[in-house]
Amino acid sequence: MLRKGIADIRLLRASDDRIASQMRDLSLYRPVSNRPAITRDLSLAVADEDDVELLGDRVRDALGDDADSVEAVEVLSETPGAQLPDIAAERLGMQPGQKNVLVRVVLRHAERTLTREEANQVRERVFRALHAGVSA
Repeated sequence: MLRKGIADIRLLRASDDRIASQMRDLSLYRPVSNRPAITRDLSLAVADEDDVELLGDRVRDALGDDADSVEAVEVLSETPGAQLPDIAAERLGMQPGQKNVLVRVVLRHAERTLTREEANQVRERVFRALHAGVSA
């Protein structure tokens, strides 16, 4: 407890994965928010070479100071543009050399509960930062 900087012994047996995963090593404990998470899923056209790390970096750059509200950026699925139905490719504004990526953004502010409107504004900023289709 001293090494990790934990004041409450109950944290050692926490079932919340955000806490439990931190108990597997001796690095300092980072407090987690007890506020409810808000998820937003986005279907995007991105370059074939874009990966989850690059997308996460773009999200942080686009949000600036608001990036601390982002708990996770997860790629749920990837589909090459050539494998999409024509109507879906057209809706996304797919171009050659692009793929469709379904991205889940998990939002959770450390100090307050985000409103639906705030979450939707963050979603729009993330969409504008990541989507590379001609409709962008």
